[in-house]
Amino acid sequence: MTIVDWLTVLAVVVCLLISAFFSASETALTASSRAAMMRLEKHGNRDASIVNRLLATRERLLGAILFSNNATNIAASTLATGLLLTAFGHAGVIYATIVMTVIIFVVCEILPKTAAFNMPDRMALWVARPVERTVRWFSPVLIAVEWVVRIILRGVGMPVGKIQSILSPREELRGAVDDFAQGKG
Repeated sequence: MTIVDWLTVLAVVVCLLISAFFSASETALTASSRAAMMRLEKHGNRDASIVNRLLATRERLLGAILFSNNATNIAASTLATGLLLTAFGHAGVIYATIVMTVIIFVVCEILPKTAAFNMPDRMALWVARPVERTVRWFSPVLIAVEWVVRIILRGVGMPVGKIQSILSPREELRGAVDDFAQGKG
């Protein structure tokens, strides 16, 4: 392998680590305790304040995470495909597809999301600052994307900004009471 090949492998690994970070961030931030973050913010924790601000703009937060995650996964897969094409010819495309699918699924999705789900508050505080910077960097692109998405959704008759439950308010309340009674609330 040449130095360029090793640099390509290094770039793939870096992309995969970034992808894992954003997968963990998504789960940690969305699964974190609102009550805990509010309490920590009230006691002066700056990272909890950032978490609360990020969650207040959930659409932009998720857009930044998804954009970053997809960009790094595509970059890693493209680089790996080029490397495996050189090594194996046309069969390299198949090898790259199989290898990258397994690696991305296990190492960049399931593993970090499981870790984040097991300690969402701690991880949300840990990822708050870098995710906030990412949201800030991509805000112009995200605003444009949000605008296009809203136009498309309105065009197909979907009300934007209104959460529509499949249950009646009474059924939702009953479900919340049942959840609480089973110790999940």
